[in-house]
Amino acid sequence: MEAVEAHTDETLLSLVADGDKEAFTMLYRRYWESLFATAARALRSKTDAADLVQDIFLSIWNRRHEIRITGSLGAYLQTSVRYKVIKYIEKNITRRDYLVLLTEVLVNYQPPDAESQLQIKELQHVIQSAVEQMPNKMREVYQLSRKHHLTHKEIAERLDISDETVKKHIQHALQIIKTAISLNATTFAVLLLQWMK
Repeated sequence: MEAVEAHTDETLLSLVADGDKEAFTMLYRRYWESLFATAARALRSKTDAADLVQDIFLSIWNRRHEIRITGSLGAYLQTSVRYKVIKYIEKNITRRDYLVLLTEVLVNYQPPDAESQLQIKELQHVIQSAVEQMPNKMREVYQLSRKHHLTHKEIAERLDISDETVKKHIQHALQIIKTAISLNATTFAVLLLQWMK
């Protein structure tokens, strides 16, 4: 196929529908980098982001005969990435780095609209409720670690318990919070995508 680069997205999609692998490769090269950047910012993992973008292009290839995209292909693909990111985060919400990211979002994100502000308050309430339901010693250890930024050793000395006990309390506290957040995974994923813009 000659001068694939000169073809519009619509022309390339039409060629892809007919099974043209060269046209598909051109679309892939045209959009892969921007889609990858969006996914990597949200997922905080280049490997997961690359897999997600690969899945999107694989889906397009597999549905090439019936797919009908009206409007901008770039916008369609970015929407696909956002949707896949939300689903990925919902499925993997209990991963430790998402809890850290949620904290960053809750502390640093100033949402532009009332709905997002309400969602942030809901998530803050979910976390606060989870902390309040922890056993007293676990809650105390968690708060000394997260709010007062004490090391495990400093907490152990202050409470006259072992470093290992501090570590276990924090692990269990984080698991309680992760479980509470997992029930609100979609809200978190949407806020995360807004924050990443």
